[in-house]
Amino acid sequence: MSDAPAATDAGPFEEQRQIYDLLSQETRHLILQFILGHPTHLPSLDELAYMMPKNKAAIRDQLDVLTDNNIIQCYHHPPNEDSRDLPAQFYGLTAHGVDVLHEYNYLRGLPVARALYDNTRLSEKAQRHRDAPRPDLPNHVTNALTIDDGDDTNFDQLAAYIRERKSNTHSVDDQIALAKAFHDAGIGPDDDGVTRTNVLDALDIEIEHQLRTVLDHLVEIDVLDRTTPPGPDVFAISERTDEIVLGRVTEEAEQNLEALIAHIDDELQVTSLEAEAAELNGPDARISAPSVAVADGAGRTIRSILAAEFDIEPERVVERLQSGNPVDRLNTAVNAIESSEEVEKSEAYGQILFVNPAYRYRLTEQATERL
Repeated sequence: MSDAPAATDAGPFEEQRQIYDLLSQETRHLILQFILGHPTHLPSLDELAYMMPKNKAAIRDQLDVLTDNNIIQCYHHPPNEDSRDLPAQFYGLTAHGVDVLHEYNYLRGLPVARALYDNTRLSEKAQRHRDAPRPDLPNHVTNALTIDDGDDTNFDQLAAYIRERKSNTHSVDDQIALAKAFHDAGIGPDDDGVTRTNVLDALDIEIEHQLRTVLDHLVEIDVLDRTTPPGPDVFAISERTDEIVLGRVTEEAEQNLEALIAHIDDELQVTSLEAEAAELNGPDARISAPSVAVADGAGRTIRSILAAEFDIEPERVVERLQSGNPVDRLNTAVNAIESSEEVEKSEAYGQILFVNPAYRYRLTEQATERL
């Protein structure tokens, strides 16, 4: 994926794709989530490194990308520079960054991001950094990131409705507790919602019964919506880069195939053959016969494995990889390599995975009207 900002002469769909790619890359996505969840929305580099399973160099690289695209900027606090224990540089959103996140619905996740941060145990250093003096954010940014807690609405009416409709279920108390947690976190009809795998952590709640069962009961009585997030119905993800590649699936598949072909050509190390290997016995012996490594009795190669997979002569493997649908050829080849215990796949290529977005849950209009 290109880290450059969207071209000024690009059409609206291309610009949207580039911004989506910019925001959705894993490390950058986590950075934005922790900026949103931070109490001051100005974490230091050390705080980000503490919260994220990434090294500082990787985080710094993606901070630079977000800065270059005017999504965030480094805010300096000179009074801290004389202290060895306090950071003087913090990372926060720009006015442009706030507008972009608002347009792409990131700001709806503010309550959940804050709840996740508040329920994370901090180290002594992370706590010291969190409490350090900081500069002020621009007013536009501060106002956009202020969570409106609203009033303390009475929850009794909705609880009574759930108990009335689901009193015959063992999990009714869990259903009420979960609906209350959604309400307290502000995850209502206008929110993007939260995925099932993140519900318990995001809402900081424990229940006795199976979460899927509890959610299903609340959906059944129209207390919770089960929705799919806005955007494509299917995401194409490159296993090589761990990035979404919508709009350039063919290009990414061809790049991976080039790397796979280079690996075939450069392959030097092979392992010893099992006694029952296809190259030595059975009807597949013909397929791998031309392999130099196999002919020498040295072991099985990626070329021979793919020859057996495609049922062709080994010298035609590259030709087969370069013909037909590149995604199908790539995924079939990589799956065959990964299924073998006799060779190792290179990190330079991988499959193109197609993933459906996870369902998300939020309170319904009917539920909020009962509050």
